[in-house]
Amino acid sequence: MLGNDLNFYDQDALLFRLHDALKDSDKEVVFVVGSPITAPHKDIPGVADVGAVVELIRGEFAKKTGQLEKLDSQLATSTNPYQTAFDFLAGRAGQGAANRIIKRAVSNALVTSGENNWSESICSLQDNQLQSFDNDINAWHFTPAVQALGRLIAQNPDRFGKLLITSNFDPLLEVSIRRADGMAWRTSLAVDGSINHSSANGCQVIHIHGYWYGTDTLHTNNQLMRSRPTLQNDLLVRLQDRIVVVMAYGGWPDIFMSALGGVVGNDNLFPEILWTCYGEQPQLNAYLLSQLRPGIERNRVTFYSGIDCNIFLPALTHLWESNRSNLDVAPPEAPQSLPPLQNSRRSLFQLAPLECDRPPNIEVWVGRENELRALETSNARVVIICGIGGEGKSALASHYINTLDEREGRYHFWDWRDCKEQSDRIRTQFIEIIVRFSVGKISSDDLTEADDEELVEILLNHIEDADAILVFDNVDSYVDLENRTFIGAIDILINRISTMKCSSRIILTCRPDVQYASSSVITFPMKGISEEETLELFSKRAPGHTIPDSDIRDAHALTKGHAFWLDLIAVQVNKVPGTTLRKLLDDMRRGREEVPDVLSSIWDKLALREQTLLRFMAEAVRPETEITIQRFSASQLNYKNFTRALRSLISLNLIVVKPEMDAPDLYDLHPLVRQFVRTKFEPSERSGFISVVINQYKIIIGSIKSMLGINLPFAMLERWSQKVELEVSAGLYSEAFETLVEIENALIGGGHVQEYVRVGRLLFESIDWETAATEYDKFDKVVGMMVGAFEQLGDRESADSMILRYEGTIPQKTARYIKFCDIKSSSYWLRGEFELATEWARTGVSLKKESHVDTNFDCDHTLALAERDAGRPAIALDFFRKNWTIEDIIAGIEGVPEDGPMYGNVGRCLQFMQRNEDALICYKRSMRILETDTSYHSKSNRAYARRWVGQILRDLGDLQAAEAFFMDAIRLLGNSAPLRVREIYKEVEGFRKESAPLMSDIEASRIVGNWMSGRD
Repeated sequence: MLGNDLNFYDQDALLFRLHDALKDSDKEVVFVVGSPITAPHKDIPGVADVGAVVELIRGEFAKKTGQLEKLDSQLATSTNPYQTAFDFLAGRAGQGAANRIIKRAVSNALVTSGENNWSESICSLQDNQLQSFDNDINAWHFTPAVQALGRLIAQNPDRFGKLLITSNFDPLLEVSIRRADGMAWRTSLAVDGSINHSSANGCQVIHIHGYWYGTDTLHTNNQLMRSRPTLQNDLLVRLQDRIVVVMAYGGWPDIFMSALGGVVGNDNLFPEILWTCYGEQPQLNAYLLSQLRPGIERNRVTFYSGIDCNIFLPALTHLWESNRSNLDVAPPEAPQSLPPLQNSRRSLFQLAPLECDRPPNIEVWVGRENELRALETSNARVVIICGIGGEGKSALASHYINTLDEREGRYHFWDWRDCKEQSDRIRTQFIEIIVRFSVGKISSDDLTEADDEELVEILLNHIEDADAILVFDNVDSYVDLENRTFIGAIDILINRISTMKCSSRIILTCRPDVQYASSSVITFPMKGISEEETLELFSKRAPGHTIPDSDIRDAHALTKGHAFWLDLIAVQVNKVPGTTLRKLLDDMRRGREEVPDVLSSIWDKLALREQTLLRFMAEAVRPETEITIQRFSASQLNYKNFTRALRSLISLNLIVVKPEMDAPDLYDLHPLVRQFVRTKFEPSERSGFISVVINQYKIIIGSIKSMLGINLPFAMLERWSQKVELEVSAGLYSEAFETLVEIENALIGGGHVQEYVRVGRLLFESIDWETAATEYDKFDKVVGMMVGAFEQLGDRESADSMILRYEGTIPQKTARYIKFCDIKSSSYWLRGEFELATEWARTGVSLKKESHVDTNFDCDHTLALAERDAGRPAIALDFFRKNWTIEDIIAGIEGVPEDGPMYGNVGRCLQFMQRNEDALICYKRSMRILETDTSYHSKSNRAYARRWVGQILRDLGDLQAAEAFFMDAIRLLGNSAPLRVREIYKEVEGFRKESAPLMSDIEASRIVGNWMSGRD
């Protein structure tokens, strides 16, 4: 049977089959897709296709002329160049080389930093780092087919969203589903195994040939055709009695085709196989036809030709979306209220385990039954756990969330944030929770402009029906000690959540006693454990020792029931040979203060290798894996001694283990242990250990440094801020300034403004301001960045304080005074005080012009922004147009640069000058450039451009187009910028009829897209 003997139907028939005809059927649809669906499409990057992968393999032998000639000779006669190339590679470089090729192929679909060594950087990352990209919906390019299939599954989960099968190695399908507010989870199998051993809510995406990291990938004929009976049987069961749509898939021999042959060849099964072909007159290969022949003869296989997945899937999705209400968004009930936000409940199974901090592992649990019972039975939405360090605040919270599965309750998920008793961190934590609970739908840079109240509203929107527990551990820095309440964003969060219906709970731990009057807020003061609980603790910690009860009661009295000290003492008695409780108590009393110095007694009994390891770990900024800690200590401990020391310190309870499923354990020190080790040694004695840790951080950073131009996950970016902390601790202030300059765009542009401020404060509080300008090259630049960051956070007091302090370092009007003028001007401009901004910028410009000083400091750009927004756009236009005439820019003559910001600024000036038609020309060019912009502010800039175009179209009377641009701006901003969304809604409500439904986002996007492409 030949392909041209078959009856092929067209796209119209397939659209009818998968839309209209399904209304009379209750069958589920399973898509099976291959590499063309994620391959590059027109100007949209994608995963390297078959031909590009073959070229990647050829590149492996580019410098081996003889080998390359042999490969090319085999490719010239091959019927399957892809498998031939991988067979050739496997014989000469092994499976590891094949896996690297796939990582490079998948990396082509990532939004890159533009670095030439991008693919090599991706290949050098660890699996947990690659996993961060899987969970970032903003890190990938999406073809029209991938976008459409993601929306189709997310919006119709019962019909299309149960199962998706792919031979691809990339995560784009899962990411696209989550991007469309759906749920998806992955099963990847490179060997035989069942696809039924795990389950979760949402669409199961099965990667039958392996995944781009964490497993081997299958390519050669031997790999693809080896027997996998369990998987084959599972696929057979899952495909029976379903509509199976095979698209962008070649049908070469593999496990899926074997399973499909079994399905269509079984007369007792009744599948419907819809096999699509790209070409108008396809010729099907003999193997495919042999597998499908029984189904063809039973009329269970139908063929379709001329099916381009990038055309068909958007068309099919549009049909299903047309069934939905056009009321995708609704206006606010009142001008003052926020627009209703989408229900953002997410099941956290799909989140990476490392997307939040980890709670400590609790090996022995004693007492605290009253507190646990209160946690379980109370309806309080906020729980505050107070008490001195070591009394078990974190342990209680950890035990509670880690035993959720053992209790029948309303909480099912958790998120843990270690605030480290540091200030300037809570905003960062809020943002990361929002990013996590939105499944990446909202990115951190989307939240840059949100103030604390807006940030809390967005956070509550994402947790109000999530049945989750959010733990903020060690929030001491946010306590108002006089009023015994929290301050800032935490106070706002507590007051808001305590007055609303919310299925989630907030738990906070801190040392000071904090009290709120609301019945929805309870406080647990953690005191020492009782004598009876102390006896129980020793029986569990030292079960093989006979210890007099009187000694244990003495220990309880000496420590005042301090949980952590008692636990350490009990462990010492059990683990350290020759140690008795009486000897320990006598030692702690001898020459000590009123409070027993338990750690000093323990320190003296540690081996040198154990002391050395503790000193390295005390300087680390965050919990680390065993491999990283071993590298810290490698200069002083060989691997054997390191392993012994680590195991010994864990058994002594001096190292806290923070485990996680499917990820390496992390190791940390209890805060009291870290504090003891750091204060035991002078700064000069610590510096050598800090330098070693810094060098390891440099190595970690080196592998991801080239990626700073993209939206890196915060867990990666945080490595730079941790490096700054260490450099400040070691007195390496010049290096700290260099690091802050290196990371400023990524942290501030990426929305992590508070993290930049936090480490910046540490640096500026440590240096000598009088000599800083001459000692540190980047001092002036970082001052300007800090002031701008304070303004973004709305902290005008800190901004003014830093400006005043900076002014004190400039006794005369030197070149640095020009920088001071620029900082002052920028500060006023950010506050909307444009006349003052203009005044200061003019002063700086005049000083530089009149003095002819040779300096890079200038105020020209800030002056232009201030003049424009102060109502003098014509003056600003002379700066923004650079060396081009307005006529040349509007005409788009050859040579005018593709500079999106230039076109945008020129357009804004022309808009203010009532030259609306010319402004639209500039905006259109600016928007086209911005659509492919991968910088951090690209989404925000695109939203601004749409809003400005909407304003012009409204003024010109084209109200339908104006509404489209306003609504598309709202779509881009989503839930991430409620203030701007509210302002845009007000503009829309100002000209549209109240009774008319708002334009759908689909229609708005269509109108905007046509306008940008010139089809309006």
